[in-house]
Amino acid sequence: MLQFLAQYTKQSRFAPTLLTIATLAVLACASPRMYADTQFFSGNLRTDATVTSCGTSCTLGSSNTDFDYAQFAAVVDSFTVSSTSTMSAITYSYGGGTSLTGPSVAAGGLEPYLSLFDASGNFLASTYFGTTCPAGANTYDGNCYDESLDGGTLAAGTYYIALTAYQNISLAENYGSGNLSDGFTGIGNLAFDEDLHYAFDVILTPNSAPPPPPVPEPNYTFLAGIALLAPFFLRKMRAEMSA
Repeated sequence: MLQFLAQYTKQSRFAPTLLTIATLAVLACASPRMYADTQFFSGNLRTDATVTSCGTSCTLGSSNTDFDYAQFAAVVDSFTVSSTSTMSAITYSYGGGTSLTGPSVAAGGLEPYLSLFDASGNFLASTYFGTTCPAGANTYDGNCYDESLDGGTLAAGTYYIALTAYQNISLAENYGSGNLSDGFTGIGNLAFDEDLHYAFDVILTPNSAPPPPPVPEPNYTFLAGIALLAPFFLRKMRAEMSA
């Protein structure tokens, strides 16, 4: 294809430019691209809680305070990995910010804690070994308490991520064994200037690029047409300028 373009542009002094443009266009169409799948999760720990146990024969309800929910409650969401990918997550609960997917998040939410589990509920990772105040995080009331989580490389499958207030970690992590279904420690906290809203992104980056989409032949025909017509227009322009 590129030899074909070169043959019909060699008579123009603009041939190198035309051929370079055509070459870049062809390569851009044919080059595979890495991509990341970002999933945004947001809500309120009180209204979205999926874990509401507060001890023996105790379940959180409407009569409980926000401080009770911060102490005991958890929101457990699931996400799917379609192919082996590197997983990370970043929160916006405390300092606010803008999700990679677009929505804006207000500051003043809870100090977040994220925990990652596989499909069977086995503990994989948490923000305990993550980064507090990662690059790009915002401060609120003079503090920066948002977190990033490094989930490592995940095989294709379903995973669970739990959002809790800081220090309300899973018993599976706390004891070094067990399961997501075992619950949480129940020692989360909430400052007086914080509320229960939360937000975070889960970012999945495939370990290999997807196959490039097929490039239709009309694209090449269009490029060839540009190469064929360019010398004609250039000659016409020079003729008009010299007339």
